[in-house]
Amino acid sequence: MSTTTVADTELESPVTADAQNSAATAAAAAADLKTLAQTSRAGGEAGHDGAEEGEREIESELTQMEADADRLQKEGVITPDDANMKRAEVEKARKLFRDLPASERIAIIKRRRELGRQLMERQLSGAAVVPANVRLNHTRLKPLFEQWWPYLNRMSVNMQRFGDSTFGEGDKTAVNSFFEKQIKSIEEYVDEALRVATGFREKKEAELREAGEFVFEPSIPMPALDLTVEVYSRFSMRVLAAIMKFDKVMDHFDFMVWNGIRDQSDVDDETVHFLKKVNPLGVRGYMTHLRLMTTVRGL
Repeated sequence: MSTTTVADTELESPVTADAQNSAATAAAAAADLKTLAQTSRAGGEAGHDGAEEGEREIESELTQMEADADRLQKEGVITPDDANMKRAEVEKARKLFRDLPASERIAIIKRRRELGRQLMERQLSGAAVVPANVRLNHTRLKPLFEQWWPYLNRMSVNMQRFGDSTFGEGDKTAVNSFFEKQIKSIEEYVDEALRVATGFREKKEAELREAGEFVFEPSIPMPALDLTVEVYSRFSMRVLAAIMKFDKVMDHFDFMVWNGIRDQSDVDDETVHFLKKVNPLGVRGYMTHLRLMTTVRGL
């Protein structure tokens, strides 16, 4: 891993150049899409790994920006004219993305994941870290991890360092409360999913063996992701643990599909449900990362 100081943040420049404040996040998104599209054209043709989830994530991001404009107007932070301007910027960003050829839309999504991978490879000077091994067996979870977790991880340490100067003490508390509520909900969901999947598998496996049926025991010798990361905070460790725990749920799903206990379409529905649970946390974490990086660059 290379080492970076807090101010050495050129890595994030392609996706944060226009992120000046929370009311301007829609304009930043338009710049994000333009810059990433240019970068992706230079990088060649992209593959389709995780593209469908990624397109939904970008749409969720734009929808969140619209909701933020509505909220800021209701709270009196911005005027109705400002709010209308922000909604127009969001629509412009949405149209820009949708008008791109499919290959370029896919490349934009892959580029953000690539930046996330690079972010994980760079060390942050002065940060107390805990190393963690990340092994994800299932390909469906790899794009989720790469697109959101690196930014959540960096956001969490920058929030500790620069949260007060970026948001003010009161707003920082509100932002942290949002993240705590989201991760707690995800943890509860994953704990319940693992409990149910484990119990159901054990029950059905016992029935199969009692009936003298042959029981398949599938395994994954080559995981979708296997690496060691430096975790900056307890929060990002909790996010990481939740993703890896759902990967164990999917191990049980593999067993059920192999042995005819559940249909693959049922399993896909469960997986999509988990992705939808995590995406709001990822979107807000990414946008908070952009806000914080604006402060970092101003130091």
